Amino acid sequence: AESAPEPIADTPAPSLRPAWLEKAGLGGFIRTDYYSASKRLDDQHSLPGITFQPKALPKFGSWGDAKIEGRITDDNLRGPNRFQGRLLEGYTNLYFGSVDLRIGKQNIVWGRADALNPTDVLTPKDFTLLSAKDEEERRIGTVALKANYYHGNYTLSLIWLPIFNPTTIPLTTPPGFRLIEDKRSQGDWSDQGFAIKLDQTGGAIDWSVSYYYGLDLFPVGRPLSSTQTLLVHNRIHMIGADFARTLGRLGVRGEAAYVHTQDPAGTDPVIKNPYFYYVLGMDHDVTEDLNVNVQAYQRIIVNYQDMFQIQDPVVRNAAVLNVTFNQQLDRVQEGVSGRIKATWLNKTLEGELLGVWNANRSDFFLRPSLAYAFTDVWKGFIGWDIFNGRRQSFNGFFQPMTAFFAELRATF
Repeated sequence: AESAPEPIADTPAPSLRPAWLEKAGLGGFIRTDYYSASKRLDDQHSLPGITFQPKALPKFGSWGDAKIEGRITDDNLRGPNRFQGRLLEGYTNLYFGSVDLRIGKQNIVWGRADALNPTDVLTPKDFTLLSAKDEEERRIGTVALKANYYHGNYTLSLIWLPIFNPTTIPLTTPPGFRLIEDKRSQGDWSDQGFAIKLDQTGGAIDWSVSYYYGLDLFPVGRPLSSTQTLLVHNRIHMIGADFARTLGRLGVRGEAAYVHTQDPAGTDPVIKNPYFYYVLGMDHDVTEDLNVNVQAYQRIIVNYQDMFQIQDPVVRNAAVLNVTFNQQLDRVQEGVSGRIKATWLNKTLEGELLGVWNANRSDFFLRPSLAYAFTDVWKGFIGWDIFNGRRQSFNGFFQPMTAFFAELRATF
């Protein structure tokens, strides 16, 4: 008797990508979107935009490969400033048995907590990016040489960051006021950074310990006059650790860091104070289509000073802005974050509710969103970024960035 043919479902589905794309490792996406408000605090509204983000993942053999990814964006098709380009990552991997090297502009992501990562101090982000997936896409890379040594379940990483690249923050100056940023990106020896991390994965508990010595990705403002402020990036030390453990459908994770700054006594009103910052949370797969994540966080400021009590109005304004951006308005800041993810219709429809609430000042951020996959290539997003709170709070300060968004994305 003839054997029955294999079921169609067991036959691997052919790739939808052209063969030359597969061979060259080319891919990326193009998206068009609409935001009802800008993320630059510049009072712009109703912003249609378009973004092209190509990437290449060439392979050189068993000894190496590479990645090149860039972004070309116009986030206001009616504005005077048209397309802007940026290299996000451009690096080469070299493999030598138990050691590998990564050389070039790259994203170095630290931390096992969800979104709130006290140890994630190496790679800059663009907080003005308009994207339905901004959590994943706001990283803009940093030039580094990273060496990994593997031994069993352990990985030791040594990192040298020769050229500093700062985070982009949403800050626009009023007419007649000048803001200057010293980005310290010339590669001077005094501006270079170094980091080390020991990571363990594959056991009952995944964990890591880490240390960073380099410039702070976030600037502080130092007033030069009543109409001019200099943004500076000061050197910091960060000592951190994280862990994660899975118990059936329940995951438990935590992350903590101590950041030592150039003002340990807390006497300089325009330098960030040292602080402790930790996050502890859990996530649970209620069903295969529903996941719930809840975290508690706390930030403790060492030698806290109330910047609202400064008499000089020029220094006070700069100091208040610094502690607002760096979340040092209160001696102890604490709150909760949460994320609910659900899928329907054979996982073609995805819903997410993300939120962060600061208990001290009752300010919060909330993002409800929906995503629908029309095909394997086309996907649509709608959602709302909601910042709320009094003006003298972190999320209240960013309330003008509250915006509805819609996006259509094609991945290739």
